[in-house]
Amino acid sequence: MDLQPPSVLAQLPRPLHASTGKTHIGDVFSLAESKKRKRHEVVVAADGEAVNIYNIQTPKLVTSYAVPPQSSFTCQPCSVRRKIPSKAVVRRQTYIALKQQIKAFVEESGGNGSSAPVISSSSYSVSDSDSPVNFVGIVPGPLTQQEPEGSFDILAVHQDGRVRRLSPDLKTQRWSLKHSEVAKISSTHSVNACFLVEFEDAKKSLLKRRQDLTALALGSLTDNGVDEPSILLVVSHPNGSDPVKLSDVKVQMFSVPSDVTRLERSIDESQKMRHLLTISIPEVSGQETIERQGSQWYFHSGSAGLNLTFPHGHINFDLSQYAPTLTSKFILENETFSSIMRISPQSVIGAGQSMIAVYDTQYQSIQRSIAVSDVPASGSSSVKAPTTFVSYFARLGVALATKNNTLLAFDLSSSNLAAGPLKRPRDGLLIDAIGRGIGPSYAQSDLSSKKLRTEDAAVFGLTAKQTVRWTQLTNDLRECVKSNNASDFDTAVQRFFGAGDSKTLPGPGKFVNSELTLFLLTLIFSLKEDNSQNSKDTLSAPTASRLSIAIWPERTCQWLINIGHLSQANVEIALRRSIKPRILQPLPVGSFVQGLVDSDPTLQRLNSVLSGRVVLSTDELAYALRLFLDKARSSAIILEEARAKLLTSGETQPDHDEEMADSPTDPTTNSNALVTTTTTTTTEPATLHNIYKGLNTTLHKLHTHPPAALTTALRSALTRSELISMVHHLRLCLATSGHTTRFTENPPTPISPDQTNPALPLDTITTCLNAAIDAIGPSGWIAAAGAAASGEPQADNSQDLIADIKSEISAALAGVEEATYLTGILREYLRYTNSVKATASETSPAVSETAIVPATEQPVTPANVRYEKLNGADLVVFGAGDGEDGEAAGKLLPLSLKAAAQDVSKTKVKKETGEVRARSSREIGYLRRKAVGKYSFERLFV
Repeated sequence: MDLQPPSVLAQLPRPLHASTGKTHIGDVFSLAESKKRKRHEVVVAADGEAVNIYNIQTPKLVTSYAVPPQSSFTCQPCSVRRKIPSKAVVRRQTYIALKQQIKAFVEESGGNGSSAPVISSSSYSVSDSDSPVNFVGIVPGPLTQQEPEGSFDILAVHQDGRVRRLSPDLKTQRWSLKHSEVAKISSTHSVNACFLVEFEDAKKSLLKRRQDLTALALGSLTDNGVDEPSILLVVSHPNGSDPVKLSDVKVQMFSVPSDVTRLERSIDESQKMRHLLTISIPEVSGQETIERQGSQWYFHSGSAGLNLTFPHGHINFDLSQYAPTLTSKFILENETFSSIMRISPQSVIGAGQSMIAVYDTQYQSIQRSIAVSDVPASGSSSVKAPTTFVSYFARLGVALATKNNTLLAFDLSSSNLAAGPLKRPRDGLLIDAIGRGIGPSYAQSDLSSKKLRTEDAAVFGLTAKQTVRWTQLTNDLRECVKSNNASDFDTAVQRFFGAGDSKTLPGPGKFVNSELTLFLLTLIFSLKEDNSQNSKDTLSAPTASRLSIAIWPERTCQWLINIGHLSQANVEIALRRSIKPRILQPLPVGSFVQGLVDSDPTLQRLNSVLSGRVVLSTDELAYALRLFLDKARSSAIILEEARAKLLTSGETQPDHDEEMADSPTDPTTNSNALVTTTTTTTTEPATLHNIYKGLNTTLHKLHTHPPAALTTALRSALTRSELISMVHHLRLCLATSGHTTRFTENPPTPISPDQTNPALPLDTITTCLNAAIDAIGPSGWIAAAGAAASGEPQADNSQDLIADIKSEISAALAGVEEATYLTGILREYLRYTNSVKATASETSPAVSETAIVPATEQPVTPANVRYEKLNGADLVVFGAGDGEDGEAAGKLLPLSLKAAAQDVSKTKVKKETGEVRARSSREIGYLRRKAVGKYSFERLFV
């Protein structure tokens, strides 16, 4: 499934100093009855510009606060929205930290939005610490009579570990301290990230298995839900070291009481902030260290998961255990992510160098993806800007990201709609990961520098020696593709796959591992961006890709066609592997056929694929049929223009004029005849022979599909005029196949052999004719009748067409009845000829199975057998043999005569019981020696 292009929510303000300025994005919470809940809003702080709040559900700017130009923010902002019933107003309080200051914006407006908002600001200057503030959050307070809607305090954490608690209006500092547990490591560590978790959520996940920590956090509180504290998590990194060793990272857990107003001013540190636990992050095999730049910590309170994201992947630690444990690890060494964010226990979304994708961390697969170029940007300079994820709203299924100064929303809810809102989301299933692994594909792996792994060799079915040869082959083939040397490509393939001294390629009856041929297809076919769509709406029109052919080794491709490995399905599998880790988007209908035509306008490659063992889908065949009909129409137009030029110029060319005088018009026009001459022009390199060969082959392949699917494909791919052209061509094939004309009748018009080669069987003609008529449908014929009533000439031709089809079908039915009658009369002769043919095929020497058969090879026939054509039908004429003059020439075949066996049968039938037994080799030899002529002699040489 493809990841839909993101929607643009807003254009964010640019920092005043573009080179040094930053943009910080934080969450907006609602507070009701001392319960903190995340709202569908974000607060954005741009250095030196403004602090804005945006609504995600209904994209709009909610409010904005101006800041001085010299403002430089040090952490993410935080905002709280509360309803004040006593005053019938809505109060929004937004907090942001500067270098030595904490600033607050307070906005009060009427509940119905009728009155203009009143905005005020306040600030608190930091004097006891030079360390910047790394975190600003809110701690819900108890319900009081003065504030029945609930109160809260502001908690600010500095980089050196100092924590201070302020009143909501920033006028009072409740306390400020550097906890003794923090002071122990303050000389070697500094605070990197902080998280505030409500105690109710912590009891369900973080403290679920630690009853001792739950009791320690509550302290003297006995009633649940009364003045419950908040849990503060502090993640500290060692100072100076880069990269950072994971085992040196410390995580400290504190409980922060909800109310300190009733306590005395001389309270100790345990009453201000109680230490619960200090743990170290465990080592991760393969990722013992991380770079400081690009790494970031997140905490998910629902699962007690501490997530670490870095440029090469994502790691999740479970803090609810007695010792933190590694629950998931997702690392791609060959990819560099600008941002990764957790969206579910088994899924993350990451922005890589070439694509943005949703990854399954459990099965290491890609679920959905979109190219980076399809992500909208605000300008040409923003196209290469990194995409950074900032937040995820699970209820909406929206992942929020920024690209330069553009706020984007990725809709990830489509995969969870089927499960319903009350059911568990359909996420992390093995069935969704099959075929979407992110391991290195065979086309991308550098096999020249390392040997195939044991499991790869097992999949290929290669021995140790063959693995070395395969590695050499991959290197040679890549060099051939780079130099566009098809001849060397064929030689290398024949040298590896060929058998015997002659290196003959295996035929259809021999087994060839499809994994090996899929690698060949990854080199032959490729994907290119379709620049024909000059669409500037990159928001709704993702970049389309088209199928192209990088190299076409003639012998290799013909071999793949004949053994049935060059098909549309195999090509898609090869392309899917070659573009990993990206997901291959569904190719448009007709892309496979169009790719072959673009690489070879003579249509020979397309005809070879159509004539192969694999049958294309109905949609691809319908696209090919439309292409051939258009080619035939363009050839007819060129021929008519050439004839008109000759007539107007007055040039005398007897031979050419005579040839063109005998040539009817094209079937794609509404006449009853076809083009018979072949013209060669610079704009149309395909000959009429190739055009009609492909047309008839396509019709023959369409016959193999069910009629219902055939009708649907024709109706969706062909227009009414093209369907009429198809009907005309099928009528011509019906007339030239001998089903509608008597044996002694002459054809109505001279027909070129190219138009009916290869010949179509009667069942193919009738099936395709029925499908074409059904594809036009009753509405199409009724519309034609209405046009005829209005006097349109083309409609009259359509009416005549129906009458002509009726008469031709009646004549064909009479021919079928007559042929059936003759078959019954000549049944004995047909049985004898079939037995002769079967005996000849059994005794003929076995032909070496090779996949490449010359097109000019003809079957060997006796001298007295010749082939003729009458009214377009192929006839086999048996002439008189040697010495069969006079009466002998008129002998009839004896009735019930079986063909004489040319060799001794390997089985025998026991006369008594009718049991079939196998002859022994001794008996076969004895019977062969007895089977000599009546008169024979041997000549001895002395």
